[in-house]
Amino acid sequence: MFFETEQLVISKISNDDSERLATVLSNPDVMKYSTVGVHTEKQILAYIANCQQQYLTNGYGHWAVYRKEDNAFVGVCGLNYHQVDNEDVIHINYRLASDYQDKGYAVESTLAVLAFAKKVLGLESVSALIESDNVSSVKVVNRTGFVFAKATNFRGFNVDVYQVSL
Repeated sequence: MFFETEQLVISKISNDDSERLATVLSNPDVMKYSTVGVHTEKQILAYIANCQQQYLTNGYGHWAVYRKEDNAFVGVCGLNYHQVDNEDVIHINYRLASDYQDKGYAVESTLAVLAFAKKVLGLESVSALIESDNVSSVKVVNRTGFVFAKATNFRGFNVDVYQVSL
């Protein structure tokens, strides 16, 4: 276990998570607004390896999110580093399995990751990169303290950049 919230356990992604990750990363509806698209089995294995490398290199990455009450796999939530408009940003990213959307888990896991970013990593701010049509994600960032910073292009997608001070 890595850390937990009232309803969730958030832990490092392991090689054993590939089938669970497929329920999220291979689902076209869940990945609709992803800049990397739907993942194949091979891409999921590369995703796992990348997450594990990020933990070692940066002390953060994407984490698996499980529901405490029954250990059900809810999805992933975590931090990424990218350059956006020639500026270094650490941004939050989350993807939840269809059965666990609209239940408050995205907000709860986002708040937990932001607390980790502040307390453990000592970050002063975190960004979110969201396509403006992704109404659900806009609601999540609005509920977790992010404010709109600018519109830009990221990986060929028009995105809105939101930021939160920690």
